[in-house]
Amino acid sequence: MNMLLFWTGICSLVLAGAWTYFTLAVPSVHLLAWAGFTGWASHFAAGGGPTGLKKALASTVSGGIWALIALNVSSAVGAQSALLVGVLVGIIAFFMVLQAHADLLSFIPGAFLGAGTWFGATVSAGRDGAGITGATLGVLASMVIGAFLGYLNEAGGKTLSGAK
Repeated sequence: MNMLLFWTGICSLVLAGAWTYFTLAVPSVHLLAWAGFTGWASHFAAGGGPTGLKKALASTVSGGIWALIALNVSSAVGAQSALLVGVLVGIIAFFMVLQAHADLLSFIPGAFLGAGTWFGATVSAGRDGAGITGATLGVLASMVIGAFLGYLNEAGGKTLSGAK
């Protein structure tokens, strides 16, 4: 049996259980378990370690900010048409790819995950994703906390297995 995977799995069990419990038990903090798992997965997908953590944080948060910008433009124009939103999402997708020129923002999937998480947690939930509220800040906070949980998950597995 691969002991690194075993101990990383044990760390996942503990951290994911605690994270989910906290988000459900304390709804007043507006944290979303699933949005945290987006940040968590981004850490691993970006390569893990300190570099993966930095890229996951930068890319997912930037994606959320791009989504916020698109929703604010849509709101300012005063039209919520499918065509307008589609055009705006296309524009932010363009910029999310272009920003990958900067090494810290080079994890393009993270930007798309951040934007998708923002849209999913706000617009599809009937919230105004164009505003800065406790709920919208909770989306970003969930992704950030999730990225750190991914880092802790990986580090814990390595420590407990004796891997370097």
